[in-house]
Amino acid sequence: MLIIGISNLRAQNIPDSLMQKLGAAVNDSVKARTLLDIGEEIEATLTEKSFDYYQQALALSRKIKNSRLILSSLNDVGVCYIQLNKMDSAIITFEQAVLIARQMNDTLKVARILANIGNVYLHKNDRVKAIDYYFQSASLWETVADQTRLPALYSNINSLLNDQKEYDKAIEYGEKAVVLAKTIGDGYSTVNALLNLSNTYDDLGKFEKQYALLEQALPLAKKGEDIEQIATVYDDLGDYYYQKKQYLAALTNYSEGHSYVLQMGNKYHLCTSLAMLAEVYHKLNQNSKALQYILQAEKVADEVGARADLKQIYLVRAEIEQQAGNYKLASDYFSKTVTLSDSLFKAETSEKVAGVEAKYQNEKKQKEIVQLEKDKQIQLLTIKNKSTLNSFLIGSLAALLIVGFLVYRNLRHRHQLAKQQDELQQQRIRELEKDKQLVAVDSMLKGQEEERSRLAKDLHDGLGGLLSGVKFSLSNMKDNLIITPDNMAVFERSLDMVDTSIRELRRVAHNMMPEMLTKFGLDEALKEYCTTINTTKLLIVRYQSLGMVTRLDKSTEIIIYRIIQELLNNILKHAAATTAIVQLIKEDGRFSIIVEDNGKGFDSALLKDNKGTGLTSIQSRVDYLKGQLDIHSEAGKGTLVNIEFNI
Repeated sequence: MLIIGISNLRAQNIPDSLMQKLGAAVNDSVKARTLLDIGEEIEATLTEKSFDYYQQALALSRKIKNSRLILSSLNDVGVCYIQLNKMDSAIITFEQAVLIARQMNDTLKVARILANIGNVYLHKNDRVKAIDYYFQSASLWETVADQTRLPALYSNINSLLNDQKEYDKAIEYGEKAVVLAKTIGDGYSTVNALLNLSNTYDDLGKFEKQYALLEQALPLAKKGEDIEQIATVYDDLGDYYYQKKQYLAALTNYSEGHSYVLQMGNKYHLCTSLAMLAEVYHKLNQNSKALQYILQAEKVADEVGARADLKQIYLVRAEIEQQAGNYKLASDYFSKTVTLSDSLFKAETSEKVAGVEAKYQNEKKQKEIVQLEKDKQIQLLTIKNKSTLNSFLIGSLAALLIVGFLVYRNLRHRHQLAKQQDELQQQRIRELEKDKQLVAVDSMLKGQEEERSRLAKDLHDGLGGLLSGVKFSLSNMKDNLIITPDNMAVFERSLDMVDTSIRELRRVAHNMMPEMLTKFGLDEALKEYCTTINTTKLLIVRYQSLGMVTRLDKSTEIIIYRIIQELLNNILKHAAATTAIVQLIKEDGRFSIIVEDNGKGFDSALLKDNKGTGLTSIQSRVDYLKGQLDIHSEAGKGTLVNIEFNI
């Protein structure tokens, strides 16, 4: 669906003539009007920059108290707020503008601003208010001579009725929009009307009619050179081919549309475009590209917020991860999809539920009133007709029942309380035992790291310095002694062996306590470690990280480094792998580690009975982080290790 703001969308660059006019403006009115013209020229591609020009125009218009320029500035600022996804600010701005337009008795401007308010509410998914403002605008616009923007309004009503599944009325307004736009020769509005009408036929399953309208729209959009319209036509053509399962043709059109979206700088459109590309690459079984695009779509969706189709993004991500064998991630994203669906359903039905609940409560109160009146009459008759003895007996029986019920409830409450206290005590005992184990593990890990650090320093500063001194002495001796050629060869080999010993010593000291880890943090240390492995040519390691902007706690960084170091050592020793992937993801207080190789794998069921020292060390470190360790492996299919914990 393409929603058009009821304002001009023009070229993409600032003409030199406008900049010259701005510099030579003879008074503030001319300068304010020129600022608005410049903003409108670049709004489609440089939205934030156009917003600055509009704000300058608004400030200047208020300074000179020019109501017409203030009105134009407010309208342009409001449209810009929509492009920047600041819907509440847009509503406040348009409400200021409509008051000024009504004071000026400018029916055309009132109609235009009401339509823009309708656009805002449509972006906020409040269709009731959107259609109300659209019809208010249309009723005013049909009374004025200038109907150049009326096709755009009809087209927006077409889209809204289509969302309401009122397809007959949607087609009626869509055809009115097309006819009127063609009559007045407005190519931009014609394309907009054709696109929205094609969406209605798409929802009705009349795909050939949809395609025919899109074929009309594409050359008109290219002629008008509006990049948003061109991108939308290509995206809709991609949808058409996708529904027909012609995925290569769909990919061609989605890619064309994406190239125009990148020029727009609109994150909402970018999010949708990335998601469509990910989905079609997934259908073509090119999951590496699909994952690349869906990760970008998720990132942009977080910035866009409520306007993003998060449900579709999460569903595509889940399917990609499932096909890649990442079942834990796939399960998480399927769960997100279900949760999001539930929340959307609740949002759409909350008003209906509230109405039904109100009616139910009113009926219930009426019945209670009637019942109370009946009970009152019965009670009066009973008092008159029954004797004092019967009343006494009934009262006594009721008292006995109440006392019995209170005694039973008290005993039951005590039993439940004792049971809860027992469970709390058991839980407390388990927590204390676990804390005791964690303290022991913490002490052990800290002791290990301190000992590593001490040994690394002693090796580097002590033995390293000694060997360097030996090398220096030997080098001086070579220059001062007369040595036979045979002995010279032996002497040179001895110097080489000393060099080799120094390099090996530095490597061992570095592995025991990497300098990069203490100085620059976990991300840089792991990059260097993987690069070091790659230089050996024994294994190619690809390292990827997401969200590693700030450093973690020092002890946590050391533990994670040791875990990955142990996992890569295991791959080098046992897996017979050629490539491995190391991924670190830090997101919303959650940290994930994924290490995967293409080695010979093994039967993961054997881990229950045979846990080596390396795996035991990894498990103890994961337990210390209060994390979860999952190992997935099959013979001949490599191994995947997934670790998750809260930070």
